[in-house]
Parts: sequence; C-alpha cells; structure tokens
Amino acid sequence: MPFFIRKQNSEPKDKKRKKLLKTQNGKKKQKTSSELTNGHSNKKIKKQKELIDENEEILSDTDEENEQAMNGNVRLDNLLLNEEEDDENDFHEQRLKRAKEYIEQIAKQEHEKELDRDTVSDRLRDDVLEQAGKLHRQVASNYSQPILLHSCHGHQQSVTCVCISNDNKYAFTGAKDCSIIKWCLSTGKKLHLIRRIGKIDKKNERLPVIGHYDHILAINISTDGQFLVSGDKSNLIQVWNAQTCQHIKTLRGHQGPITGLAFRRNSHQLFSSSQDRSVKLWNLDEMTYVETLYGHQEPIQAIDALMRERCVTAGGRDGSLRLWKIVEESHLMFTGHKGAIDCVALINDEHMVSGADDGSIALWSVSKRRPLFNLPHAHKVTSVDPALIPESLPEDFWITSLASLRYTDLLASGSFNGTINLWKSTPEFNHLIHLFTLSQIGFVNDLKFSPDGNYLVVGIGQEHRLGRWWTIKSAKNAVLIYKLDKNNT
Repeated sequence: MPFFIRKQNSEPKDKKRKKLLKTQNGKKKQKTSSELTNGHSNKKIKKQKELIDENEEILSDTDEENEQAMNGNVRLDNLLLNEEEDDENDFHEQRLKRAKEYIEQIAKQEHEKELDRDTVSDRLRDDVLEQAGKLHRQVASNYSQPILLHSCHGHQQSVTCVCISNDNKYAFTGAKDCSIIKWCLSTGKKLHLIRRIGKIDKKNERLPVIGHYDHILAINISTDGQFLVSGDKSNLIQVWNAQTCQHIKTLRGHQGPITGLAFRRNSHQLFSSSQDRSVKLWNLDEMTYVETLYGHQEPIQAIDALMRERCVTAGGRDGSLRLWKIVEESHLMFTGHKGAIDCVALINDEHMVSGADDGSIALWSVSKRRPLFNLPHAHKVTSVDPALIPESLPEDFWITSLASLRYTDLLASGSFNGTINLWKSTPEFNHLIHLFTLSQIGFVNDLKFSPDGNYLVVGIGQEHRLGRWWTIKSAKNAVLIYKLDKNNT
C-alpha cells in the first residue's frame, strides 16, 4: 500500500503547469494596441519622473508647450488669439512711437530756434486746426513794406500763371509764348526753359504732344514737388517732372481751354477747370481720368483746392462760386458779386476770397451762401501815371488775380491797372484791412505767396491772360519776386 493517499479530484503537477501557461498566453493575446502604447508611455513618464527626482531639474515653459503640442493638447484657436493680441499691441505701440517721434521732431525744431515749450504746444494746436481746415494764424500785422528783390525777364509775351514749390526754392511760370520757365527764388536766375512746340493736328489724338503750341493759361505743382502740371488754350493738360522738367503725360478730355489747375493738398489728386463749363478730376498716381462735374452755366475762370476732397470754382459771368464736394457727390452755390467772378482763393477749408470785374473783393464762409464781407472798388486808388493806362479800360479796375497765404490772415490782390494790394482779414472774416500797395504797369495776371510767407511772386503782362481786349504797350512782360520781411518787434 502506498504511504500517501491522493484525493480523487487532484491533478498531476505537469498538467497544472500546462494549464497555467495556456491561461497566461490567452491574457496576453487579449491586450489591445492602445493598452500597449499607454503602457509604453506610462513607462516613459515614470522614467522622466525618476530623472527629475534624480537630477532635480524643472522643464521650462517652452519645453512644456512643445511637449503638450506633441501630445496634441494645445488648441489652434488659442494660438490665433495670442497672435491677434500681439498684433493689436504692436499697432498701439507703433502709434505711440510715431507720436513720440513727432513731438520730439517738433521740439527739436523749436529748440534750434531757441523757443520755449509753449511754442511746441502751439505748433501741435496749429497742426490739429490745419487738419480740421480751421487754422487762421494772425501774421499780417507782422509784415513790413515788401521789397522788389528780382525782376525776371525771359517770356516773350504776357505772363499768365505762377506757382511756387512747397520747399520755397523755385517758381514756375507760364506765358502766352507757350513756354514754361523754372526760376530760383533766392537769385532770380532762370534754371530751365520748356520751349513751345510746333502746331499739330488736333484730330489725331494718338499723336503724342510733348509740350504746348498754344497759350498756357494755368500751372500748378503738387505738394511733394513730384508733378508739375500746365494747361493751355488747346484743351490739353501736360504733366511734367518738376525736378527735371521732363514730359511725363498728356491728359485729354476737356472740350475748351484749360483755365485753372489745383492739386488737393498732400496728394496727387488733380482738379482742372475749363471754358467748357466743367470740372474734371484726375489721379496722377495712375495718370487716369476719374470723373467730370457739371453745374456752371458759363465758362469757369478759376479753381482752387486745399486739404479736403473738394474744390471751389469761379463761374465768371454766371455770377456764382461753387463748392464741389466729391465724396458727397454734391455742390453748393454762392452768389453776391454784381459782376463776373474771375478769381477765387481758399484761405482755409472753411473760408475763401473772391474777386470780380466790378472791382469788388468778397470774403465767404462755406456755410453761408452770401458773402460775409464785400469791399467795392478795392483797386480804385492807384499811384500809376494815368497817362500810362489806356482810357478804354473800365473805371472799376477789374480784379484779375487773388492769392492767400494759406491758413493765415494775409491776402493779396492784383488788378489790370498795375496795382498789387496786400490785405489783412479779421479773425471773424467780416472786414479787410489794407496794408500795402505795390505799383507796377501792366496786367497783374497771377500772383502767389511762397508757403513760408517770405516771397510774393507776380506775373505781369501787356495783355489780360484770357484775351487781347486791351494792350498796355508801356508794360513789360516780367516775373516779379518780392521779399516779404517781418518787423523786428
């Protein structure tokens, strides 16, 4: 008999081992791929923790963000939000930086003039008012009697139009001899001459026209000094490089002589007026025509523009001034002169001055349709010898030209009796105070102040710029440069 008695349900050891191996293999097969990866990652995390504990180091924020990005835990919209916040902060920082640089620039300029800090604040205030179109500095009382600095001769016929560069260095003049001359203001020397060209066939519009073959009636220069434009009696506008006087483009479209050209301040937007009773708008950046404005009943005689996207025109014998609002696509009409209105100049964007062939000068506000002040017979008194003036000239002494020193109270007017008057407008624009009279012989066809107020340039001719109704043979066709000095007090 055996020593040990086994139970009936018991199994041999080798059978138990085989059974145990089978169950372990089955459990291994049931494990999924995700559990394997999780287990693998958990092992990595454990190893990282052990490394941190051993080395006592902490991951930086960027390292943590990189790790989160690899694990897919950083959302895209959060990143975009952060970028937008950064862009907005950069924009405000740039604006603040520009403002500081602007103030520092003004402070430096005034420091060089040895002026106090109040002057800097005055400059800032003036800049704000100028942007709003309401600046009106009181400077006229500071000027003394103008002195004739240069009498420049170069045009063979009557000088009809004048413009001055914004850097106060050069003057450009046009004349009935179809030429343009560039002058140096300080020396009075002729720097460049654009000669007339031979007459061409008007019907062939494809034929290039590099210059003028008919009377030049209008001229102007852009604020940045890049473009010089001139208009003539043959309905053409020529665009030139103001530095080199090289021809750039011919603008066609008007059906009558070009009587006025005006740039919108600090832009290459050009307004042109014509005897075809229309105003045209041009974009010189692209050298393209933009649109045409209609409203005047008679040929337009003059045009002017300043900071805002608008211009003012004088309608001649229709007796009206019109303010054209480009953005609003509308215009306002002003009446008050008894005669034909032949010249107009903006003082600022809210006020203007006009002159008529009845000898009157009027001050206007763009918010009122009637003049704030009307001065009749503004050029009645003259020191010129009456024997030198033709008896056939009207007794009212037709106002042939006007100019304003922009955003100030200083004005100038010219008549065909040869007199040039300087005026001071009151702060309320309700009166004109006479300052000085400059006597010459001939038609004062155009005059302009330099932007800094140091020069007055006058175009004199034997004939009126728009016609040959009268001829003053004793007059000389010339460009006069007056120096405007301020009192020491």
